[in-house]
Amino acid sequence: MDIIIRSARIGDEEAIANVHITAWQVAYKQFMSHEYLSSLSVAERTDSWKNTLRNPGNGKYLIAKVSGVIRGFAVYGPARDEDLDETVSELVALNIHPDSWRIKLGSSLLSAVIENVSQEQYKSINLWVINGNTPAIKLYENFGFKHTGHSKIDNSHSGNPIHEIRYSKSLR
Repeated sequence: MDIIIRSARIGDEEAIANVHITAWQVAYKQFMSHEYLSSLSVAERTDSWKNTLRNPGNGKYLIAKVSGVIRGFAVYGPARDEDLDETVSELVALNIHPDSWRIKLGSSLLSAVIENVSQEQYKSINLWVINGNTPAIKLYENFGFKHTGHSKIDNSHSGNPIHEIRYSKSLR
């Protein structure tokens, strides 16, 4: 199996949108409403990704290809939480197409993010994960991320409150 990880670029947006929606529809069905997940539009998400890739701001975007097809992506950059300073990075998203789960693609992407962040000024990397998303939590814990004790409720995606917990990994 040939895995290639590279920076996302214009032209990747539809494949990223497809991964994004499909991953959410499968991984988050116990956390988000069926109505919300089934309403997600590849066309709308493609437009959003096109805008994001054209105007990345402080974000960095990686894609993972398996046998030439984009099957995963990661988004990272400076931490967005107000209680954290400029020495903290954040893994904002890590999504893998369900057809590519359990082939170490998530591990490959996470390794690439950690390596990239470690080469910058950051001392640690944080992330938010849905409380109860056991496969994701296990992945992060296997990479040395620790629960910080912080939690929040996110109402922005589905109308259902999503309980998220923060994890952190020291890079020094």
